[in-house]
Amino acid sequence: RLYITRDLEQGKQYLRERYAEFPRARYGILASSRDKDLADFGIGNDYQSTKRRRVGPWFTEGEENELSCRRLTDVVTEFQCQGLELEMALVAWGTDLMRKGGRWTIEKARRYRPSGRCEVRDAFQMRLNAYRVLLTRGRDGTIVFVPPLAELDETWGYLRGAGFEEL
Repeated sequence: RLYITRDLEQGKQYLRERYAEFPRARYGILASSRDKDLADFGIGNDYQSTKRRRVGPWFTEGEENELSCRRLTDVVTEFQCQGLELEMALVAWGTDLMRKGGRWTIEKARRYRPSGRCEVRDAFQMRLNAYRVLLTRGRDGTIVFVPPLAELDETWGYLRGAGFEEL
């Protein structure tokens, strides 16, 4: 099941209600590490916000623990959730991968810094792969939160047309 919303609180409320009777169910917020605009919506996806995230407790602890994914306060990125699953993921879509003029663009993504160890050859493909990871973490389904920014209107329309059901 693929759902979509432009209201983050609506997505959170849906998850709380859906899994209210299942305390062992896991759901949480996932976001791309390269987006610059999600912080304006209370989604701390930058390196400083996520570098000390304890992924084990985030995925395994119950709602009573402040580190739990079920609290819907802390975010993990594509790096922290790779290979792990939730019952349902709330993916915060960023401006680092958006539709513009009928094509995907990464023009607003945080840039990769040159490094002597590893050179990024195809930043666009890396963004596609990051969203592929984020969108496939939910076993029961995924909710995509597309922030109510005018520059994401085309992305919203594209995802709706691709079959995402509005919450």
